[in-house]
Amino acid sequence: MTQPSHLYQLIEARLDVSLAEYVAAGLSARKSWRTLAIDIETATGCHVSFETLRGWFTDRITVEVKVA
Repeated sequence: MTQPSHLYQLIEARLDVSLAEYVAAGLSARKSWRTLAIDIETATGCHVSFETLRGWFTDRITVEVKVA
């Protein structure tokens, strides 16, 4: 990701943590992209679609699965 969009910067400015940390925590809690988008809108007052949110992080998030 090069320069974050204005929307990304605005959302991040209104959160207590970075947007990447917020998304990572949500995905770790098994939240869907749609739920994360709704949570972000509730927390910040900024509308972001789940497609936009997923697009911002599609190459930045990895999932590790461990079988016990």
